[in-house]
Amino acid sequence: MEFTGERVVPGKTPEDIYKEHIDRYVFAAGIVRGLNVLDVACGAGYGVQFMLEAGARRVTGVDLSREAVCYGRDGFGNGEGAHFVWADGGRLPFADASFDAVVSFETVEHLRAYGRFLAECRRVLVGDGVVVCSTPNRRIFSPKLTRPLNPFHVKEFWPDEFRRSLSRHFGDGVFYGQCDVTLCDNSVDRQSGVGQFRDDEELSSAYIIGVARRRSRGRR
Repeated sequence: MEFTGERVVPGKTPEDIYKEHIDRYVFAAGIVRGLNVLDVACGAGYGVQFMLEAGARRVTGVDLSREAVCYGRDGFGNGEGAHFVWADGGRLPFADASFDAVVSFETVEHLRAYGRFLAECRRVLVGDGVVVCSTPNRRIFSPKLTRPLNPFHVKEFWPDEFRRSLSRHFGDGVFYGQCDVTLCDNSVDRQSGVGQFRDDEELSSAYIIGVARRRSRGRR
């Protein structure tokens, strides 16, 4: 599978970009240990293997790209507990309450119907299931633009907008940041992994990672 900029491909993606994605899975691994996990938009599948090796009980990777699913199945689908499915994240082919956790990194910004996608993530979670979801911070990537610079993105989110979008489908989440940018000189901290979300006049996280629990429809 070739690296086009849309999906990370181990060994072909620039190392700094690959590390950003791995750091997100390092973070998620600490949340999903022992759980049955769905990785939506799993891409090449390296995250499925990583979460399994870090202690997840079972991980199912889903991607809209048949090529990516085949790549993941061939490269990372041999271990016990790893499964790959070709499917649309907005129409997940699983029964209600099928998973303990849903992980989806850098997905919502690719989707026009992102609300339907988040509703599907909620639907397939068990009653107290957890979602771990990330997206680029519009303040860093496209603050004054009507369309994202990245040709694969259809919408980038301001931090409060992302919080509201998650809260419509899940309980109040906890939000983390990654790749903090010093605004006076645009220098980027790529070494610290996922940590506190920053968004002030001096420092702003380039990526927002939300962690939230599924809630019943009657609760607020």
